[in-house]
Amino acid sequence: MRRQAPAPWHFGILNLSHGVVTAGITGTLLAYLLRQQGLTPHAIANESSLLILPGTLFFLWSPITDFLLRRRTWLLLASAVGSVAVLLALQMDSYASRGAVMLLFTASCLILLASAALGGLVASLMRPEQRTRVGCFLQAGNLGGGAIGGGILLMMAPHVSKFTLGAAAAAAVMAPALLVLLLHEPPLAKIDTGFAAQMSIMGREFKKTFLRLSALPAVLLLVSPLGSGGAMGILSSIAKDYGVSGNQVAWTNGIAGGLLTLAGALGMSLMPARFDIRIAYAVTGLVNAAVLAVFCVGTPRPWMYLLGSGLFLFTVGACWAMYSALVLKIVGAPGRSGSGRYAIGVSVANLPVS
Repeated sequence: MRRQAPAPWHFGILNLSHGVVTAGITGTLLAYLLRQQGLTPHAIANESSLLILPGTLFFLWSPITDFLLRRRTWLLLASAVGSVAVLLALQMDSYASRGAVMLLFTASCLILLASAALGGLVASLMRPEQRTRVGCFLQAGNLGGGAIGGGILLMMAPHVSKFTLGAAAAAAVMAPALLVLLLHEPPLAKIDTGFAAQMSIMGREFKKTFLRLSALPAVLLLVSPLGSGGAMGILSSIAKDYGVSGNQVAWTNGIAGGLLTLAGALGMSLMPARFDIRIAYAVTGLVNAAVLAVFCVGTPRPWMYLLGSGLFLFTVGACWAMYSALVLKIVGAPGRSGSGRYAIGVSVANLPVS
């Protein structure tokens, strides 16, 4: 008997681990810990820049999840080793040391490997008309893991030991991945052809996915700055000009901001499944750009900053949900290289974000 497909929100929970590592631990938590150890903002920015690099390069190692083991096994294995790397990194005396950076970089690479396996699972288990909603929940999980997971770890940091903090961070990475055990994935198909033939098959699938004329509009949308949220990095720097207090800035650009982006991503899951995702992405990106006009109205006031920032962050979440859905649409059928092609699509989409 054919098993029922998993609910779209299952994939959102599975993607929490990605957000916890890439935004919560190597972003929010690490920046705080490094500042507490006396590093300058310039040095913190350098380390943060290095740790987001895997997001645009993980297509180089992610195709391995199409081979050897089932994708859910790859997801579990990568999450488990990544959680251990996080635990060890947070035991270091200096979080700017070479050992700590190498461990955190390794954790980022591994959690992105798990993300590629998750993308392959979506392609193989979900029908095409369900993938828009799944893409929204994937992004909601990513944003929720960064905002909620990072916020909880940040609140714990001043009050617990290094081991407790590391153990909590490792648990936050590993626990969501365990849900994959409830997904029914068929056994890995036996490969009857040689390595060269397999590479040829994957090459044809890549060309069919990315190098066909009908895919060009979607690929151009992914590589464009539309909806990338580029203004997020300067919102806190212009707050002083609007008379906003430090607490208001921290709240707007911290947990509240994370929850707003999460709400934007979840809101897009209500979009009709058969609506053209390319049009939805373009319209959402234009709305995201248009809300910045709030900052251009009249004399700068605190309410203008709070309203403009809130609307911008909400629409950024919606845009990122649309780019996840668009990547899944481009990938299409899983084929032999579903995880690898998903990783390429996400890497391309991460370029304008970075």
